Amino acid sequence: MNKAFDVAIIGGGPAGTAAAITAADLGFSVLLLEAGSFPRHKVCGEFVSAEALSLLASLLRSDDLIASAHRISIARAFLHDHVLPLPVRPAAAPLSRHDLDHALWNAASHRGVVARERSRVKQVRSTADYYEIELEGEELLARSVINAAGRWSNLHNEKRQNEDEWIGLKGHFTEARASTSCDLYFFPGGYCGVLPLDDGTVNAAAMVKPEVARSLKAILSLNAALQARSDTWEPVTMPVSTAPLFFRASQTSQHGMILAGDAAAFIDPFAGDGISMALHSGGLATLALASYLSGKCSFQSAMQSYDRSHRDLIQPALRNASRLRRLLRLPRNLRATAMSLLRIPLLAHAAVQETRVRQR
Repeated sequence: MNKAFDVAIIGGGPAGTAAAITAADLGFSVLLLEAGSFPRHKVCGEFVSAEALSLLASLLRSDDLIASAHRISIARAFLHDHVLPLPVRPAAAPLSRHDLDHALWNAASHRGVVARERSRVKQVRSTADYYEIELEGEELLARSVINAAGRWSNLHNEKRQNEDEWIGLKGHFTEARASTSCDLYFFPGGYCGVLPLDDGTVNAAAMVKPEVARSLKAILSLNAALQARSDTWEPVTMPVSTAPLFFRASQTSQHGMILAGDAAAFIDPFAGDGISMALHSGGLATLALASYLSGKCSFQSAMQSYDRSHRDLIQPALRNASRLRRLLRLPRNLRATAMSLLRIPLLAHAAVQETRVRQR
């Protein structure tokens, strides 16, 4: 382990594993470090948009996980007394992060990636020749580093000021007659998405202001339709939470490291494209680095190439999701009027498509 890897990737979620698999397929030596262990549950809507399904199949070298999942072709937004149907075309798939992350981690290992769990990175230092990656009692070397450790980790050391902070919570529940749609329940100070999985359970994932609620039980009572639906639910998993969640301008590099996934940008979960964005950004980060690692361009040029790709393919979805979030903060009458426009099929389809990662 005292050799220098071509690329070290910090974070074993979808962005990190996508970057690792892409780098290994290109013939580079890859180190993948994850602070936790697999399998695990993560706060996530567990909605995989159609734009990511073919990419995911290529990363896994199998479509077994995808093929076994049913398809979601309609989303419903519950806001006050209104129910707004939103078409999902092409159809998406529900995939538990417990299964998805584990499958991607195993796929990376099978491609020759040196994948290490329970390996928290304490610090990354840049020298003239290498990056020194400090773990507990150990130091490793790499020619380049991709930080896919999430939006807020110990590797982000700048101060947070005046940020709009939220809490994320998730749990799986049994439901006797689960809907076949992805349902979004809005309430003042947040929302909760309910997605039917393939094992007879539903995933309830919420984003809420900390002053509004701090538990799933409290959140389920904040929307009348959600409260009525959840009355017969029985928990299957212990609730998991993450905090703080916050929105910032996109950032594609920091301290000489390329940023991917939520470390680069955090999209509103109601947009349903977080997993897709993570997978695509991880691959884009590695493809940009490939020219540098092959001696075809400078590291600075590689970072600029990734920044352009991120700006052109990913950031439009972030901006459009942010506009929808602002719409939800309008006074009730104005919000109801604006949301009613989504009853027009063409506008509803456009609202969904404009929050998706663009394809090359």
